[in-house]
Amino acid sequence: MFLLGKGSQRDNGSLQVGHLVNIHSRITFLERRCSPLARPFFRLGLTLAGFLLWGVFQGFLSGVLGLEEANIPNFAIVSFIALIVLFPFWRLVPEVARRFGRNNGRLAVAASAVLFIPFIIIALRSGLEYVGFTSEWFQFAAALFLLAASEEILCRGFMMDSLGFRRSRNSGLVLSSLAFALLHLGNFHAGFASIVNIFLAGALFGLLRLLTDGLFYPVLVHWLWNLTTGMIFGWNVSGHALLPTIFRTTNHPPWGAFGPEESILMTIGTLGAIAVLIKKLYLPDNKALPGTRGTL
Repeated sequence: MFLLGKGSQRDNGSLQVGHLVNIHSRITFLERRCSPLARPFFRLGLTLAGFLLWGVFQGFLSGVLGLEEANIPNFAIVSFIALIVLFPFWRLVPEVARRFGRNNGRLAVAASAVLFIPFIIIALRSGLEYVGFTSEWFQFAAALFLLAASEEILCRGFMMDSLGFRRSRNSGLVLSSLAFALLHLGNFHAGFASIVNIFLAGALFGLLRLLTDGLFYPVLVHWLWNLTTGMIFGWNVSGHALLPTIFRTTNHPPWGAFGPEESILMTIGTLGAIAVLIKKLYLPDNKALPGTRGTL
């Protein structure tokens, strides 16, 4: 999402994008072997093949590791390990941002605070009843971290790069966010509002990757959201209920069984956080969110 503006230049195989990040522009299989006409189809096929193989490999691992029982810890383990099949596919396409950067951390925290603070206020005003810590709490907290990492590596990593046509941050951001939302269609109590908000959350996490030049902050914010809402305040998380929790609110929160992700407050908070990031991503001479120029 950074515009190649006046400060852009190529130097020794790297790409300077605006004044924010420096992306290494390595030559990939896509650029060496595919004609420009075939590249969009290659990207779509690669994305679908990687996603399907990831799903199939999860089923294989469940049987091999004896984790067939359907619960969050088991699913977290197999989904995270199964990511290994994505990396050969991922290397075939150019990156729209680095994978491990941690730039602009303060701004990432500020944008996240715009989303989190209203819900913290609601929890405090609703009254909190202490439940306590158990060993199960730490087990589920670790599982939620693996799930957040899996979803971010899949959507904000692999899909955002593989669907970034012409290395466009726009197409990669929008299409990976759409895929992220569709992955939640099968959750209990999913509805139009919840899926729209999850799409917006996906866009927020994608912008975090672009702004910070890596997946560290998207994974961290995603995990902290699930942990805070589901295992500190005791609310449902994307349709998942009855997670081990430290507190429970004594008054019913102003949303339904899907959880805070279906609330209008989530819509407003996510849009506010996105606005904070977009303000930084726009350079003074920019008129629109860009996609970098490059190959299909």
